[in-house]
Amino acid sequence: MTIHEARALPIAAEDEAGLPGPRPGEPDRIRTGTGAFRALHHREFRLLWSAYALGDLGFWISYISLQWAMTRATGSDGFWLGALFFCNFVPMLLLAPIAGVTADRLDRKRVLMATRGGVAVVATALAVLMAIDADAPGVLVAFGAGFGALFAFMAPASQALVANSVPEADLASAVSVQSAGTNLWRITGPAIAAPILAAWGAGASFTLYAVTSAVFVLLLARLRLTPRVPYAEEGGVWSRWREGLRHARDRPPALAALLTMTVFSVFGAAHVVLFPVFATDVFDRSATAFTALVSASGVGAVFGALGTARRPAVTLTAAAGWLVGFAVAALAFSLSRSWPLSLVLAAAVGACYFSVTTTINTLLHLLADDDRRGRIMGLFTVTWAGAIPFGGLWMGAVAELVSAPVAMGAGALVCGAYGLAVLVRARTSAVRTPAAT
Repeated sequence: MTIHEARALPIAAEDEAGLPGPRPGEPDRIRTGTGAFRALHHREFRLLWSAYALGDLGFWISYISLQWAMTRATGSDGFWLGALFFCNFVPMLLLAPIAGVTADRLDRKRVLMATRGGVAVVATALAVLMAIDADAPGVLVAFGAGFGALFAFMAPASQALVANSVPEADLASAVSVQSAGTNLWRITGPAIAAPILAAWGAGASFTLYAVTSAVFVLLLARLRLTPRVPYAEEGGVWSRWREGLRHARDRPPALAALLTMTVFSVFGAAHVVLFPVFATDVFDRSATAFTALVSASGVGAVFGALGTARRPAVTLTAAAGWLVGFAVAALAFSLSRSWPLSLVLAAAVGACYFSVTTTINTLLHLLADDDRRGRIMGLFTVTWAGAIPFGGLWMGAVAELVSAPVAMGAGALVCGAYGLAVLVRARTSAVRTPAAT
């Protein structure tokens, strides 16, 4: 039986633990090859990884610069930082349905080249405005929304393209290595951004982002992938989007994984919006000190993402276990008043954060058929980046009204409770199954 024939077989109903049921004639867990870096053996993935590396480096420099500019413009106002975070990510929620269908209907490489070219244009415009000191909070929020709209169309196509660059046996490695690369630049980006901001200001950062985006497009033009044969479907955007929802329903535990990602995004992943407030209000450091927290979190995230590639099985309970680990680390971070200890805890938070995200992302990739992969990744984008802004809003508001430690601690408790509930349900199901048989 070929891989593609096996992929066409139906998946059995999800068991009570929320784990993927077996396909006929296949093991009862989704398994992948071994070796965390095996995806790098493929030329197209190496080229894609290089392009994404440049794009991610520019993104993190610009992301840090937007937060830095808002922190300076508002005096670390939690509401404005939450509003920036919200407007930067809410387009993921609103536009992901269209973006997911687009990634399945059109050439994914061209979609990605067009959106990244748009990023270069927007970054250039923002650099000009920074040069003339037009950095009012409303302007920063508007450009954050503009970047978010482009990211929304970019996300499903970019994630699906990773899967198209390697054989299916190396898919888990590709997703994990790509996630690790993103976090490598999450470390490097803030380290580069801090001296640029100190010496030349945010305008130089956005100029650099425009340049890296342009080079990204040139690298992507060299990518050679086997042409896809789109699945023949009728109907418009919403009809095709509903087909993506049906596909997720028919591939358990996809819906359970998406729900887990939603809870984590709203109550856990949005913690990054609080780093500037922790730096200035809790630790009484400079406005750029939060870049150290971001970098420390990124160090942990690299190891977390690569760690998921070494697991032979990808399950929802594994993600739930990492979610509990995140809750413990985030709660400890919220209680810490030692800067060195908080840097260590930020690394632990980052490791668990991206272990949860990468595990769920890999699981969804493995469950999806390629002709619907864009829509499944669109759903992932909704539950991840689309749900995060709501977390950013409530965390920013609580940080402003009470304190950042209370906001982060409350979110950690919710994540921990949810993760434990999934693990208890899995254990209960495992105990009941032998008796049922």
